Amino acid sequence: MLGALTLIIGLQVFGTVLAELLALPLPGPVLGMVLFLLVLAVIRRPWAELEQVNNFFLANLSLLFVPAAVGIVSHLELVSPILGRLLLVLVLSLLAGLAVSALIFARLARRFTPACDEEMLP
Repeated sequence: MLGALTLIIGLQVFGTVLAELLALPLPGPVLGMVLFLLVLAVIRRPWAELEQVNNFFLANLSLLFVPAAVGIVSHLELVSPILGRLLLVLVLSLLAGLAVSALIFARLARRFTPACDEEMLP
């Protein structure tokens, strides 16, 4: 499990350093995720340690939101003037993400679903 966790954190740090050195308009952790996706595409094999790390992060995902919530609550006087706009942006970005996810899912479902007979359709 330590190897998989080291790879994830190492790629995040490498992505951050790369983004800073090249002055990319992309956050370092996002670049690290892209690099991680490339590594997974090259490996192309089951990795039990990575699955354990993944399950741990998914089980504790809600804890990652605690620092952001505490920061917002502790600086509420700074956030309150723009709270309406902030909520609007959050809702719009949620809807945009859902729409893009639904479109990608529909396109992939059509591509990977085997053709069925018309008799089977309702």
